[in-house]
Amino acid sequence: MNTIEIQQLIWAFIFCIVTFQSARKMGYSGLLWSFASILYIPLAFIYLLATLPNRQLDKKRKTEMFLLQEQLARRRYSYSSKSVIIPEHTISDERTIN
Repeated sequence: MNTIEIQQLIWAFIFCIVTFQSARKMGYSGLLWSFASILYIPLAFIYLLATLPNRQLDKKRKTEMFLLQEQLARRRYSYSSKSVIIPEHTISDERTIN
């Protein structure tokens, strides 16, 4: 093996590691993506992975939305019949009124 082939293998290995870490961070299978990037062009797979939606972030958003909906449902039923009277003008409106 000459030095150019060794450099190409090193760069392919580096791109494989980057693809693995990016895939794991986004919630995809790191081994599958790194294996596919070894077989095909590694840089193209990094670009493809960057364009896919982030599964881990979507999962986190769904759980937070569920928790917020639960909290909102609990608050709706916790109010008593003596509700707080909200004034027509708040403190922040004072500058615009005067």
